Amino acid sequence: MKKVNYKKFDLIFTEGMQGDCAYMIDKGRIAIVSGKDINDKHKALAILHKNAIFGEMALIDEEVRSATAFALENCTLTVITPKTLHYLIENEPLSLSPLLEVLSQRLRQTTRILKDEMKTRRRRELAMPAGKG
Repeated sequence: MKKVNYKKFDLIFTEGMQGDCAYMIDKGRIAIVSGKDINDKHKALAILHKNAIFGEMALIDEEVRSATAFALENCTLTVITPKTLHYLIENEPLSLSPLLEVLSQRLRQTTRILKDEMKTRRRRELAMPAGKG
């Protein structure tokens, strides 16, 4: 598998960019950010460390990136391409366990965020006087 190096604060990919691979961190830390908050600051989604996998959704569906990733320090990453994924599926399916675990964790995290957002919206609706909103 191909290895790539990034220097501190280098962009790895940006939200909305076409994706075609995932990465595993061999050395360093990566920040994952998305969108902006009311203060026009990027929302930090995660700080990832050695052995973490990111960019996995684009690896599977080859759609645009849903977040931005940049190096918090000098990093070495392993690039995981669709070709590598297909090879592993056919020849070493047990090696995909970490990727499946990441997908499951991210889906659970997204579900929690959506549930929290729905609760917050419901509370706001209940707090509004009748006829407003």
